[in-house]
Amino acid sequence: MQNLNFYTTLLHHIQQTEPDMAEHLEEEVNILIHKLKFISEDQRPSVLILTQTGFHPLFNEQLADSVAIAGGKLLTEKYDNPSLLFIVQENDKLYADVPDILQDEILSRTDALQSNNIYIIQKRNFGTQSIDFLHDVEICAEIVQPKYFVYGRKGTDWVQFEIA
Repeated sequence: MQNLNFYTTLLHHIQQTEPDMAEHLEEEVNILIHKLKFISEDQRPSVLILTQTGFHPLFNEQLADSVAIAGGKLLTEKYDNPSLLFIVQENDKLYADVPDILQDEILSRTDALQSNNIYIIQKRNFGTQSIDFLHDVEICAEIVQPKYFVYGRKGTDWVQFEIA
């Protein structure tokens, strides 16, 4: 597994300020990592996260660690053929805009679209607030490794977009 720089830094900071919260975070992350330790890197699905505005790839260290802990690999470009596609919803207009993605010359040929693996993240500030790190990891885990993790976030924080 990749070096989890964001998680390590966050955990160290929380250990200094809120030891009980740090212990909970560390326990939960260790459970995820332990459950997935036998899934090799080449078996981990690739994930592309797009913003609603302009459908640009969303990438930061926090998201990279969230997806890695959840058992996936975060991509930075749509050209990398993601097996899962997340779109972070900013407003209700998203569902009217999704057909544009389906028509995108590159995205339309990806494994994600071909396999109907499109997910709408309905949580504001997904992957941008360190206080929500564990919550975001759980969202990722339910989508990336659904056979292993159920946190009850489906329908609340994310939904699968069905291509008719």
